[in-house]
Amino acid sequence: MAIDYSKWDKIELSDDSDVEVHPNVDKKSFIKWKQQSIHEERMKRNHDIKNLETQVDMYFHLNKRVDKILSTLPEEDLADLSAVTKFLNANFDKLEKSKGENVDPEIATYNEMVEDLFEQLSKDLTKEGKDSRNPFLLRAAILKHRAKIDSVTVDAKKKLNELFKEKNAHISSDDIHTGFDSSFMNKRDNEANQLEATSSPAPESAPDAAILDKLAKSSAPQTFIEFKDDPMKLAKETEEFGKIPVNEYSKSQKFLLEHLPIISEQQKDALMMKAFEYQLHGDDRMTLQVIHQSELMAYIKEIYDLKKIPFLNPMELSNVINMFFEKVIFNKNKPIGKESFLKSVQEKFLHVQKRSKILQQEEMDESNAEGVETIQLKSLDDSTELEVNLPDFNSKDPEELEKINVFKTLIPEKMQEAIMTKNLNNINKVFEDIPIEEAEKILEVFNDIDLIGIKAILENEKDFQNLKDQYEQSHEDATMENLSLNDRGKGEEKHEEAKSTADMID
Repeated sequence: MAIDYSKWDKIELSDDSDVEVHPNVDKKSFIKWKQQSIHEERMKRNHDIKNLETQVDMYFHLNKRVDKILSTLPEEDLADLSAVTKFLNANFDKLEKSKGENVDPEIATYNEMVEDLFEQLSKDLTKEGKDSRNPFLLRAAILKHRAKIDSVTVDAKKKLNELFKEKNAHISSDDIHTGFDSSFMNKRDNEANQLEATSSPAPESAPDAAILDKLAKSSAPQTFIEFKDDPMKLAKETEEFGKIPVNEYSKSQKFLLEHLPIISEQQKDALMMKAFEYQLHGDDRMTLQVIHQSELMAYIKEIYDLKKIPFLNPMELSNVINMFFEKVIFNKNKPIGKESFLKSVQEKFLHVQKRSKILQQEEMDESNAEGVETIQLKSLDDSTELEVNLPDFNSKDPEELEKINVFKTLIPEKMQEAIMTKNLNNINKVFEDIPIEEAEKILEVFNDIDLIGIKAILENEKDFQNLKDQYEQSHEDATMENLSLNDRGKGEEKHEEAKSTADMID
């Protein structure tokens, strides 16, 4: 068996081997300082790695709780801290908290941290003069905070990746084992052998083994796709994965194995948001399909995160993908795993449908609040009011019959019903839902049949007496004018008679 000696090139020499120093520097002292420096750097690196691993692990548990609340808890309960607490304790271990060498034993539990987060965001909204009981505003604040946590997590994982690379570049005594010691066997290899022994046979349509072999031999570094500046941005590959039909699991498995970097928190969330876009356009089929594909990514990412590997390890992630499909999707002996997965997909589908309806209603309400052009009947003069003059439906008069015909044929049925109540508020309510051009045509019909009239409002007896005097005076003037016309007519008659008599005498 060929032996690979290249790993010994990474050993940090800290003994008294061939070391050249300045003549004025004691060689033994120099070697001692060098050993101490290497030891301190190694200790600090290990300390930083543990701290970052603890931080990433804590954010993972917190985000899992927040995501569960946002996707499952009813909208109206988001602003109710007692409802949030009850939900957390019912779905998560209320005693679970961060642990580690550098973690304070008295640190709050994960559930308590989430409760504190909701309480703090609610207080922040109040300080900004906003309604802290508004679930829509609270959800927006939570998502904004969630994006910040994701950004910090990405930076932490990047730093961890650098520290692990630096650590792997050197070999310490902790990394060296005797050649044939049983502890030399890689733990992950052992786990893989156990999994292979208990797994059900892979289906004929499973991806070719050449893919795994290619991944194993590939030395090119890979990183998860994360768009920090635009959390909703989809990579081209992720969007293509979302278009794979629901039941083509082998195709999904092969695609993920060939495009490992898309299995990131940001990309699976962005794909889920794509479902809202389809649902808002009424496309139920694509909504369900995109949610299904996003859930595949979410399940695989969650299993991979349990390994606490802060960077993309192609072989590890590929093993997780294959294990998930074999043990959950293709496992006919234990269908409960697939059933649970599909149930989760259905729950998210129903949630997206519900949220989309709420968003559409909020958009409609916002548009109305901004001022949509509508026609409303209202008197501009405080001394008058509008009244409804219905046609006489029992009349046989030709003019009334014409009005009745126009009323029944040119006015919409809903508007007819509102007019029959003689209530202007009911009429205006119908006008709110009618386009402006159609409403103007209806107003023309109102005018043609004198449907809306103006009634004067007399506030006191004096106004009534003045109006009465004006009426009587105008009536008297009209009478006098008629009398004058009659007298003039009689004079003309007498003149004609006199003239006729004179003609006869002549």
